[in-house]
Amino acid sequence: MAFDTFKVDAGPHARSYAPVTIGVAKGGLPDSARVIDSVTGASIPAQITRGDQNDSLTFIAEHLAKGETRVYRVEEVPSADYVLLNDEGGSIDVSIGGSAFTTFLYSKDHYRPHFYPVYGKGGKEVTETGASDHKHHRSVYVAYGEVNDVDLWAEGANSGRIVNESVESSSGAVFGSISTANSWQDKEGNVQMTDEQHWVIYNLPEDRRVIEATVIFKATHGDVLFTDTKEGGIMSARVAPTMKVSNTGTITNSFGGTNESETWGKRANWCDYSGYVDGAHLGIAIFDHIGNPRHPAHWHVRNYGLMTANIFGRGTFEKGGQLIDGDGKHLLKAGDSLTFRYQVVVHAGDSDDADLNGAYHNFVNPPKASAAE
Repeated sequence: MAFDTFKVDAGPHARSYAPVTIGVAKGGLPDSARVIDSVTGASIPAQITRGDQNDSLTFIAEHLAKGETRVYRVEEVPSADYVLLNDEGGSIDVSIGGSAFTTFLYSKDHYRPHFYPVYGKGGKEVTETGASDHKHHRSVYVAYGEVNDVDLWAEGANSGRIVNESVESSSGAVFGSISTANSWQDKEGNVQMTDEQHWVIYNLPEDRRVIEATVIFKATHGDVLFTDTKEGGIMSARVAPTMKVSNTGTITNSFGGTNESETWGKRANWCDYSGYVDGAHLGIAIFDHIGNPRHPAHWHVRNYGLMTANIFGRGTFEKGGQLIDGDGKHLLKAGDSLTFRYQVVVHAGDSDDADLNGAYHNFVNPPKASAAE
């Protein structure tokens, strides 16, 4: 494409705050840019990513009507970091447009890396860490309870740890990113496997913040057995105490299930937890990408505030129903890897107010960008 114009096709769906990326031949983009909306004239931040073979431009398409194709013009501008990451050593503070959003905690003092606090609209906390009933529920995190018979879900004398080995972070006009490498260790420090966790935080309005995650499990130290248990989840969240169902909260999944009785152990594209924090109606959802292993995931989600996507507990959740051997365990052979993608969406209102079905569609089937004619 010519670097100065391109078009975006919404397809047969209306779009709202959808990240859009278009690939460009190397050298076809300036170091920093914005895009100009041909319909509204709005100036929208854009971000350039340099690749080995090609470069890319990413921006947020704020609103596109069903079936609409819109042209955007690229302009060079001075660089600006609207998503700002500040690494303090052991923690990374994340702000969007000058407002605090979350902190990523990766110090070896923790049992696992995690995000806490996580703020919704108005600076209200939507997550909890170290809850009195389950101290190991750490806001937003990755963990699992039976990895080679090692408990990497709980915290205690017999528990293992997910230990950060390296971290890189960057700020940007459209997104900030955090990339980590971690080792999953038993209580003696013996490594069972390693992972890569890649997190992208987008420059979106405070009534819809998005953290996108790519998690790669690696069998770098021999075979890895994930045993069938409800105790764990590849992506997990513990909500603020007032958002629990026993207080003001509601659990909803993509098939319309409500609260624990209709969502626990059920398979769904996404699961959402919403409720009130200091008078504000807020929510947090987890999206399970259609390309993930065993999609759609089963959900270990409880009225007391836990929500987690668990693909290995199928036998537990289904009571052996659809499984030939009644077991959901998985053996990751030495040298192999397993990749997952998720989005964590912090939103205002409930799942309908936030149009989570539309947001999920943006995640799994984003608008198409191409050269303008």
